[in-house]
Amino acid sequence: MSLKQYLDKIKAGKPINFTRFINLLPSFYEKQKRDLFSVSLQSPQKWIVSCSLEVFQELEKLAKVPENRIEAAAMGNSHRAKVSSGFLLVYHQNLSDSRPDVVYLEQESYLQCFQSKKYLLIVENEENFFLSNSMLKLASIFTNQQIDLTNTDIVLGSGTRVTSRLAQSWYQQYDSILCAFDYDLAGLKMYRTLQANLGEQVHFLQPQNYSQYEPYFKMKPKTHPQLMECIKLAQQLGFEALANCIKKQRMFMEQEMLLMEIDNG
Repeated sequence: MSLKQYLDKIKAGKPINFTRFINLLPSFYEKQKRDLFSVSLQSPQKWIVSCSLEVFQELEKLAKVPENRIEAAAMGNSHRAKVSSGFLLVYHQNLSDSRPDVVYLEQESYLQCFQSKKYLLIVENEENFFLSNSMLKLASIFTNQQIDLTNTDIVLGSGTRVTSRLAQSWYQQYDSILCAFDYDLAGLKMYRTLQANLGEQVHFLQPQNYSQYEPYFKMKPKTHPQLMECIKLAQQLGFEALANCIKKQRMFMEQEMLLMEIDNG
């Protein structure tokens, strides 16, 4: 739940998970929680919470969603609002040298100086993106289709930029989108987000058989719950072979390892 939803429940006298509520607040509130809040346990993990009108009004200010980064900065944290414009780095067929092109993104439109192809390959990590020919070759192998710059553009996902609202608006011009992400929880979550918002034209780039790639799973999960969540999500997405590989190796695979496959091929 959002902070506003918690405050609505507090105002209505309904029980909340107090621990999760506190975790949404600045550290000051955690340190002073005994002085700022009164709590009454109603059931496991459910508390009736009350506070002074002054404290509640301050929390309401924190819960307000700013309209833009300027307003967010005035509220003390510019990152509480999404940027109003952005850019993407793209490789396409009409480039004259090794430099990628820039697409400028706005709220309701975008600017680009090239005609988009039918397909798009989203590459999460920079090393793989700048070795775009290798990634096109790999995509051809994994999909058993001809994928090159005559039919495919390549864009750098660059972390959270890959699922931003601005980027997703730009993606919609493509008939089919291949996602070359890390084979870990974050990569699967990004894919799930794109598929949920863009539909069935979004596909996760992966080998048809994982057996020869098992030695490439070398990235240790940060925690056991993270490992189990990744396996569960892979199963939910229908990626049984990937789920079984992660379960067997108990490791994730970074997409840079795929470059070894091209070097060895």
